Amino acid sequence: MNQEQTTGHPHIRPGRSPLVERTERATVGQTTVEDPRISCKNVAVYYDAKKAISNINLDIGRNEVIAMIGPSGCGKSTFLRCLNRMNDTIEGCTVSGQIFMDGKNIYDSDVDVVPLRAQVGMVFQKPNPFPKSIYDNIAYGARIHGLVQNRDETDELVVGSLKRAGLWGEVKDRLKMSGTSLSGGQQQRLCIARAIAVNPEVILMDEPCSSLDPIATAIIEELIDELKQDYTIVIVTHSMQQASRISHRTAYFYQGDLVEVGSTDQVFLNPLHQLTEDYITGRFE
Repeated sequence: MNQEQTTGHPHIRPGRSPLVERTERATVGQTTVEDPRISCKNVAVYYDAKKAISNINLDIGRNEVIAMIGPSGCGKSTFLRCLNRMNDTIEGCTVSGQIFMDGKNIYDSDVDVVPLRAQVGMVFQKPNPFPKSIYDNIAYGARIHGLVQNRDETDELVVGSLKRAGLWGEVKDRLKMSGTSLSGGQQQRLCIARAIAVNPEVILMDEPCSSLDPIATAIIEELIDELKQDYTIVIVTHSMQQASRISHRTAYFYQGDLVEVGSTDQVFLNPLHQLTEDYITGRFE
């Protein structure tokens, strides 16, 4: 007779606590951290009258890689865009709640989104280098934000950013070539170099490897592992294998709710919610 039969409860498993039922949707797990880099309070998003995400409460730690997983349309990318107010650019989209960085709510009326989006950089699903040279892709943002004053400073910044993105050795003799001439994986690393060139504190990544082959994906994952020494990284991914490889914590979203968040090992090996276990084990409906 198996353990489920002997306990008389269908959600008690050997050596584990009972799972929270599928119908219960309050977030379970580790939603708070000490000294958070970002703290989200009751964040909800509507597209016109349709609610996309509901009352998300989540802290994101300093120098943490947190992965957001869940089925398509569950709200994870919508939530990601809240963190640097990219949803402001979508007509009919409204955001409620509070998101604090350095003790300041980034949705306060006096917050300038231009420096905010430098502080919280973003790498998109599809590489989107500017139609400029490799050099100018990196230098553009730094010039706009006044981070460089002359050519020597710009040269130093371009070289340093490309080195940190693991791209310098491949493009050092091609800096005048268009960024769009690079391979997909190189373009994505160029976009990462462009993001870090403006000295961000947080990097948001929305499925950065979804269009890349396994070799390019491995290079990006190694880069994320290096960048976490200096940045907080929030990554949306459809790959549970990727989340398990690169993240400290994992957050599972379902139908606009943050269902569970915790250490990546705990979420994958000992989930607390039935919905999380269903998704991870492939029984998701």
